[in-house]
Amino acid sequence: MRFHGERQDVSAPGWLRLLELVEEAVADGREEFAPLEELTAEQRRQVVTLPARIGALTRVRHLRLYRSNLVRLPPEIGGMRALEEFTPYTSYRLHWFPYELARLPLLRRSTVSTRALYGNPKTRTPFPVLAEPTAATAATTATAWDPAVWGTDSVGACSVCDGPVAGVAGLHQAWISLRTSGADVLPLLVNACSRECLAALPSPPAGYLPGPHRGRGVDGLLATAELELFADRFRLWLGDGDADEDLGARWTADALADGLAPGRRALGVGTSTDLEVEVTVQVFRGPPPPDHAAFEHVVEATVEVPSGRFAVMGCTDDLPDADRFDVPPGLVRVRVSRSNLAAAAQAVLGADDPGGQVPERVRVRLWPVTADEGPRVLVRRTTPVG
Repeated sequence: MRFHGERQDVSAPGWLRLLELVEEAVADGREEFAPLEELTAEQRRQVVTLPARIGALTRVRHLRLYRSNLVRLPPEIGGMRALEEFTPYTSYRLHWFPYELARLPLLRRSTVSTRALYGNPKTRTPFPVLAEPTAATAATTATAWDPAVWGTDSVGACSVCDGPVAGVAGLHQAWISLRTSGADVLPLLVNACSRECLAALPSPPAGYLPGPHRGRGVDGLLATAELELFADRFRLWLGDGDADEDLGARWTADALADGLAPGRRALGVGTSTDLEVEVTVQVFRGPPPPDHAAFEHVVEATVEVPSGRFAVMGCTDDLPDADRFDVPPGLVRVRVSRSNLAAAAQAVLGADDPGGQVPERVRVRLWPVTADEGPRVLVRRTTPVG
């Protein structure tokens, strides 16, 4: 499952008329805005989003988007600070909303077709798994984002703190379900500038996925989590949560070149930095689809996890304090995909501007297997890693 990928045709008559209606509403300061009701049926079909200029409607108290063809709303909707009532009812292609809706201070009423929403407790519609910023996408600019991948064609500011987002490389996306009005709990896409902003998000109501998260229930994905780990000695430790296996002797010259030191119930992963790395852990029901080309270095190995609890930590961390993930007891295949290696290798401890340093990103995917296929390097960086 992915986001709707339609791009807005900015030459379509419906879009051009919508722009005129927004400007009219800005000029006259109206308190109710129902632009789609002033378009023909054909013109409504031509509109798949709203213009960013919608944020200038600072006096509108009721926004009506009844029976639309919209597939996304711009984060600039957060500028509608007077909004009290939001009515996108029967807009069946709107499966989620920007987090900025949750920050509107006066929003009290909404009428939404909830069965179309991601994470609805009755329909259990899964959330799309959010894309990983990688070296291949780091050069993406705010004018070239693919809405099918990122859910938007631009991100100008952090959804949480309004600070700048430095392109895809600085983007931290997450899903969260929150009550944005008196009744409805809506699935919200957060485009944050840092993990600290994600950590500051409120907790979802009972019965909804704990958040923030990066998507679940898609293509066999059972769980996902975001971690920050200290890669002391340029290494991470992954393995059975009950096996404090010492991997020191496993770090041979070949293991250092591969960035992989497999043991029996644990494995070591090399990093390009001995500072903090950003780690995404994903647990799958079966083998996940390959996407090796999006990463700079990808390795696989199998470990025994009889405890059914898989631990992920820095190599000098204490095992009792490690984050753990439920997996079926037995053999578990581990695929580790890494990116931002060159930039992370330049990071300096105690730098004057640590916020400007690019961390290494490590994605760990886990799934049960019945046989050990042995360690493999699927994508090798041209220079040694770890």
